Amino acid sequence: MMKTRVFALAVLCLSSVASSAGAQPPEAAAAMPTESSAQPVAECPVLLQEAEVLLERGLHASAARRWRDAVPVLREAGSAFLKVAAGCPSVAIQANRQGDRATAELKLAESAASHQTECLPRLDKALDLDLRATAARNDKGDPAEVERLLGEAEGVWRDAVGVCQSPHREKAERSLASTVRVRAANAELLSAGPACDAAWKSAGALVDYARGAWKDKRWDDAAMLYDKAAMAWEGAADKCSGTRQQQAQRKAEQTHVDAHNAEHCGPLWDAATDQAQRLKTNGASLTAGERDQLSIRAEVGWRDAAAACRGSPQTLARTNAEALARERGAPLTAQAMAMYGSKKVPPPGPVVTAPPAVAVATVAGGALAGAARTATAPVTPGPTAPKVQADAPRSMESTPPDARPAPAADGVLVAGDTTYRGAFAIVSASGEVSGTGAVEWANGERFTGTLVKGRRQGKGRFSWASGQWYEGDWVDDRATGYGVIQFPGGNRYEGAVQDGEPVGRGTLVFASGDRYSGEFSRGLFHGQGTYAWKNGNRYEGAWVLGKKHGLGRFFWASGEGWEGEFRDDMKTDVGKDIAAAR
Repeated sequence: MMKTRVFALAVLCLSSVASSAGAQPPEAAAAMPTESSAQPVAECPVLLQEAEVLLERGLHASAARRWRDAVPVLREAGSAFLKVAAGCPSVAIQANRQGDRATAELKLAESAASHQTECLPRLDKALDLDLRATAARNDKGDPAEVERLLGEAEGVWRDAVGVCQSPHREKAERSLASTVRVRAANAELLSAGPACDAAWKSAGALVDYARGAWKDKRWDDAAMLYDKAAMAWEGAADKCSGTRQQQAQRKAEQTHVDAHNAEHCGPLWDAATDQAQRLKTNGASLTAGERDQLSIRAEVGWRDAAAACRGSPQTLARTNAEALARERGAPLTAQAMAMYGSKKVPPPGPVVTAPPAVAVATVAGGALAGAARTATAPVTPGPTAPKVQADAPRSMESTPPDARPAPAADGVLVAGDTTYRGAFAIVSASGEVSGTGAVEWANGERFTGTLVKGRRQGKGRFSWASGQWYEGDWVDDRATGYGVIQFPGGNRYEGAVQDGEPVGRGTLVFASGDRYSGEFSRGLFHGQGTYAWKNGNRYEGAWVLGKKHGLGRFFWASGEGWEGEFRDDMKTDVGKDIAAAR
């Protein structure tokens, strides 16, 4: 009994001591951190150094552009720095700083590795396909093989756009757009068939032979070959369609000009060049009279060439003649032309020539998915006609030099290579002419209408030797107002004109049957307008410098369509399909 009491008293004392000491319950004691859960202070610098070694290895691999080796090492270094920062408070700040650096370097390495393994191989493959397609096109290869190469290149470019990062993505997008355009042009070759392709090759070969004869100054051979080449281009225009047909028509017109120049212009050009060279070489050692004599002979030679040549050689010959006259300070007399001029009769009648430098309107068409068709058509009536107040006109009848003839119906005045037929009169001492009738130039150009002091005013029609003509309003010698332009290839424009170019609203009808109605700027589709293709397709909406750009709607002949945003002649991802009307 005594032992039991002693034991109870001992337990009570122990409980009292535990209570007075603030003993914690077992659960709370277990929750407290123990010394063994943190890294020993002596180990923290070692762990940090090991992480830094990993970082240096990763940076070294990145510097050597071994991206695939750098990525796992940098990822391991980042994890090591995180562990050090969590377990070593004494070096946590330094570990976090180095960890941020490892993370940034890892992102760069991952991006470079992706470019190296995903983007770059696609760029290389697409460029190789484009190169092979270009070589095949330059070698006049099979359009079907070109289509295969371009189609494969387009697919690879699209893959590259999806996997590449900036700036390589933007480069891939531009290359994709150019490949799509080339593929659309090649699609026309496929649709034209072997007959078009064969005719095209034959015409090109004849032109090459003609150029060789021209270079060797074998004028008869050059004229014959250019004539045959022009016939070949006309045959190609009959066999081809779309853009290729229009290109063949323009080549036929230009080749006619080359054939004419080889026959009539080349020999005279050589003679004029020889006279001008003599003046340049010997002029300094001659007397003033002898130098003027050589200058007159050279100017006569250039004026003979200007009367016989067509196109740009004619313009250059005139410029050379006028330069000699200015340098000499005296006009060329009629006696000089009669004495030194060519006795060869100029070629009769107008010769079909290509229109002089004109603006070009580019019209895209066809399927929106890349088979767009491009048609080009000149839309200006060409450069301003030669000034009509040239040398003082002389009447074909004998008239005293100081006389001023009064206006007379159906009279004839002649000034150099310019002839006035109608009620014209000289109205100033400088030889300016006013009146109504027809003005004809030796190169086949002609104006019918009213002149006021040598400048076209009111209504009038100007015709080029090429067959192109403009009829409409004239303001101070400029084709400005409302008028009609007819082109040699069959295209026709009617509408607002400014300085000889469509500006404002008008309609351009192509020889192919296509038609555009809307706004123009400097001869190009610009603003709001509708382009209708002969096959029934139609686009209506915004244009910028000849290309679909902005909001618009495209309808296929089936009635289905797409509306939305267009950019640089191509539809974008911003838009929706239009169901065919029922």
